[in-house]
Amino acid sequence: MPLPSSISTKLILPSMSGQSTTGTVTMSATVSKFVEINSGGSVTLTGNSGGGVTTDGVVNTPLGVSINLGELGPSNTNSFVTASVPLKLRSNAPYVLSMSATVTSSGSTTNKIGPADVGFGLGTVSRTGTGVNTGGSDTNATSGDPTLAANGSVNGTSGRYEFTAVRSNLNAFSSSTTALNGAFIMNAVPRSNANGLVVPASFAIKPQFFENGTTTISVTFTVTAP
Repeated sequence: MPLPSSISTKLILPSMSGQSTTGTVTMSATVSKFVEINSGGSVTLTGNSGGGVTTDGVVNTPLGVSINLGELGPSNTNSFVTASVPLKLRSNAPYVLSMSATVTSSGSTTNKIGPADVGFGLGTVSRTGTGVNTGGSDTNATSGDPTLAANGSVNGTSGRYEFTAVRSNLNAFSSSTTALNGAFIMNAVPRSNANGLVVPASFAIKPQFFENGTTTISVTFTVTAP
């Protein structure tokens, strides 16, 4: 009787691998244009007879200055009464600084103080400090310090002193008009960084035989990022 042949068996198991899953997170964000104007520091008042700074500027706080220019008639023998108000601007985009002004006098003749009698100009722009775009350029649309000889003189016909240079008096700003514009001011730094662009705004009146009375000068600065 033949012996049974040997039987060989082979067990094949299925391949086993680790299980994995994936997940995703999608985020979006926006950085809007941002501009602001604040006080750049204390006001400087010179040439005044009486008066004074009623509400001074405080650096890095909202601009809200009040100044009493004092006597502007011929009893004040100074060449000019001048107020210098430092402005501080910050932006993450190109900016435009505009200004509008009104001058109201109680007099009834053309000898009263009017907008053309109030000299105005922006001084040297300073872009310094950590986080400031120091390479940015700025265009000053005013003639600078209104008391400079190049910016005004006595009218040979009327005898009245006049600020004659381009945008050198408040008559040029009876409606909102560009005074300064330029490149973005701040690099990517936290808002707690207090640096920025600083520029002095100068106002000047030459004491003359103006009609007696009182005068109110109101100036509004606006900064935008078009």
